[in-house]
Amino acid sequence: MIVEKGADDEVLVLQRFGIQINIAGLIDHINRNSSVFQIKECDTGVLLSINRTDGINSKTLKQMSEIRLEQPVLVTVIDEYEWLIDGNHRLLKRHELGKQSTNYIPINGGQLDPFVSEFSWR
Repeated sequence: MIVEKGADDEVLVLQRFGIQINIAGLIDHINRNSSVFQIKECDTGVLLSINRTDGINSKTLKQMSEIRLEQPVLVTVIDEYEWLIDGNHRLLKRHELGKQSTNYIPINGGQLDPFVSEFSWR
């Protein structure tokens, strides 16, 4: 297992683009096809500077296990903008602990497309 799933039905809604990303499905896909995905390393501060969601649960940060903390975050590009699509809590915890680097998995458009659907409040 490369990345542990949070919730079995986890999605990320990016209202700006009118889409939702099936994060749970994407993580299952990554774990089943680990040879296709490359883990890279980046300065934690650089990853903090890309687009992220701001829904942070302080209890989740406090209770995060060391194993979970070491798992890579997921990064993609949507309309020329880099987005952290999974691992916001892991990234913030690493920053809090003074970790200089963070592992991440770049997800390209072709890999992401099957997990993206339109989103509407209607």
